Amino acid sequence: MSANVADWLGEDMTPGGLLGQPLPHFLQEVDASAASLERGERYMGQCHLSEYEFDVVVSDNGEQRLFELYPVLAHARPLTAPVSSQSLPEDSAELATQCEQLLQTLQDMSGFDRVLYYRFLPEGDGEVMAEVVREASMGRYLGLRFPASDIPQIARELYLQNPWRTIPHGEAEPVAIVSREEGTVPNLSWVDLRSASPIHVEYMTNMGVSAAVSLPIVLGGELDALISCHAAAPRQLTVSQLSAMHAEVHAFNLRLRDYKARRRLQVFEGLQHHFRQAQDVMVRHGSLEAAWPELSQWLLDTFQADGVLLQIGDTYYTQGSVLSTEALAVLKAQVSQEGDSVWLSEQLAHDCPHLPLTAVAGVAVVRDLALDTHHTAELYLCREESLYQVTWGGSPDKPVDYRQDGRGIAPRRSFEAWVEQRLGHSRPWSPSARLYLFKLRALLKQAKRLSEEEGARGSE
Repeated sequence: MSANVADWLGEDMTPGGLLGQPLPHFLQEVDASAASLERGERYMGQCHLSEYEFDVVVSDNGEQRLFELYPVLAHARPLTAPVSSQSLPEDSAELATQCEQLLQTLQDMSGFDRVLYYRFLPEGDGEVMAEVVREASMGRYLGLRFPASDIPQIARELYLQNPWRTIPHGEAEPVAIVSREEGTVPNLSWVDLRSASPIHVEYMTNMGVSAAVSLPIVLGGELDALISCHAAAPRQLTVSQLSAMHAEVHAFNLRLRDYKARRRLQVFEGLQHHFRQAQDVMVRHGSLEAAWPELSQWLLDTFQADGVLLQIGDTYYTQGSVLSTEALAVLKAQVSQEGDSVWLSEQLAHDCPHLPLTAVAGVAVVRDLALDTHHTAELYLCREESLYQVTWGGSPDKPVDYRQDGRGIAPRRSFEAWVEQRLGHSRPWSPSARLYLFKLRALLKQAKRLSEEEGARGSE
């Protein structure tokens, strides 16, 4: 138990007097109600002493049952915002509007100064996609990107396990845990009252934040985003407030999940439609070679490429800006060495060493297209260099700084906008580009089979 229990439960309830004894009587009813808890689950209830009323959160870590007692010093005002009953967003604009409304609702419910939506990118970095701020003088983080090291992996895993994480007073002194066996500390992964990392507290201080609440957005079992609430002064929320905020976030999370599932279905249906068109082109012309003028334009449009190259044996069909034969030979050797049937790069000069000078900065390769027993084809979609610019919240190359006395590390102190420009990059391929290319590979093989069947019927 925490060393400060007597401060709240009375002088007759000290760690020395409670450890090793049956559960205090005022917690027994809560414990009975939470009897069916399993590992990682929670139960929320209330209990009373003569002087105090407590919100109680009971959790199970698989080895122990843990009771978090939140003194209810002042009841929150009645919540006027019910759990959102909005419909599924029709498009990205409506989704953005609902996200903004959610942040505004959370700010109204919590009384915090800032609420932001921090989405994780595939490479692990995070970007602020939406933000509401009480006063303009607090500055804005909207549009800024932060390096993956700002939220370590262990912290991300804890966000997956908990409905919220609160730090009501960042500069409060941690309270020790007292155990019957010296040095023994239970697994606090599901406990919100655990103290914050000193590094994270200093990070908050550098941002001008004294209190924070974070609520996760989870998609497919992965942490997709965090909603972070910041206050310039210490601020403690009641369990009922936190539960209501979690309900709002959970309702949005479900809508976001269903929206993304519907969008994936729409993209798939559109992809099938486009591929049928391409297939019709190849069947109508009777061969890939004959269909090339029409097919190449379709490929450029569908994959937003600057050039496309099809190699069949020793014959090359091109359109737009493509690799030279010398550069192509170096790329083919690199891709063959890696052994992938579909290979993508957005920084070709980096991913393919010894590449000759070329205007092509990004490429998508589809290999080993078996057209018949004698011929194979390879397809190259090319993109030229495009200025890559990201606005970071502080320099991403210096996420931490070392203390002058050599004692470990401290979080970086600057969160001012820092613009990074990179050369040698193409426009990034979409997250679904690899799936599209695998489907394109299957389409080309299927089209060859259909044209052979058409030819066989014609000769009968």
